[in-house]
Amino acid sequence: MKEIGLIGLGNIGGGMCRRLLDRGIGVVGFDLSPAATKAAAEHGARIEVSPAAVAQQVDVVVTSLPNPPIVRDVYLGKQGLVAQARPGSTLIETSTIDPNTIREVAQAATKSGIRILDIALSGEPPQAVLGELVFQVGGPDELIDQHLELLQVLAKKINRTGGIGTAKTVKLVNNLMSLGNVAVAAEAFVLGVKCGMEPKRLYEILSVSGGRSAHFISGFQKVIEGDYGASFKTSLALKDINLILDLANEEHYAARLAPVIASLYRDAVGRGLGEENFTSVVKGYEATAGIRVAESG
Repeated sequence: MKEIGLIGLGNIGGGMCRRLLDRGIGVVGFDLSPAATKAAAEHGARIEVSPAAVAQQVDVVVTSLPNPPIVRDVYLGKQGLVAQARPGSTLIETSTIDPNTIREVAQAATKSGIRILDIALSGEPPQAVLGELVFQVGGPDELIDQHLELLQVLAKKINRTGGIGTAKTVKLVNNLMSLGNVAVAAEAFVLGVKCGMEPKRLYEILSVSGGRSAHFISGFQKVIEGDYGASFKTSLALKDINLILDLANEEHYAARLAPVIASLYRDAVGRGLGEENFTSVVKGYEATAGIRVAESG
């Protein structure tokens, strides 16, 4: 692990970059964002001009990218990783994308003598910097074992999910639960305040009651402070719920709640809240109820 390739140096990718560098592991990186590459370079990463240039210099490349079309382009384009990576290399894909995309990538990679690990991660940028992410990992056990030391640098817990595509499936299913939890919490919390409950007291009670969730506990303290600084943007929440709807349609699965959840995040983005934290779904309920739950009023 003298040097690792890292493509995508944004919030999570940038955090992983810092973590690797802090542990004495060199990073050869690429990102289209000048701000992201500048930050990575300031921490000691060596920045290259393209994904191909990264892949030609290292045997392990980690990708952290925004969406399936960009993943396909980075991996499957003429100058993509599958065409340009060293034979025998391992490409570790950590983006939130659909299972079919990572399977398509893996099929192409295998034909070129390149190996793929399918990773879905949980956590926020501070956890990425500290190596406290949680990884769901799909792929052959022997390949996971070969790269276990690297994975343990980046994540505090590693769950093996099965074959390629299973990690992305687990991620989307988990995100459906998470986004639904926050949407239900928003509806319930605004109702409680509408009925006369003091927001801080209501939060204190609900955070130790049976309906709580991890996102309620971590997110709604900030909601009552009027703080919607994004640890996970509402626009990304909408992207993920759309991926979930697509997956359900591909599987001919009649999802009933997911379309309702999607409409709430779509409404929030339509209100101009895409850059705010995904707890901004509260604001739609506030508008309907004619109240605000933030203590500042």
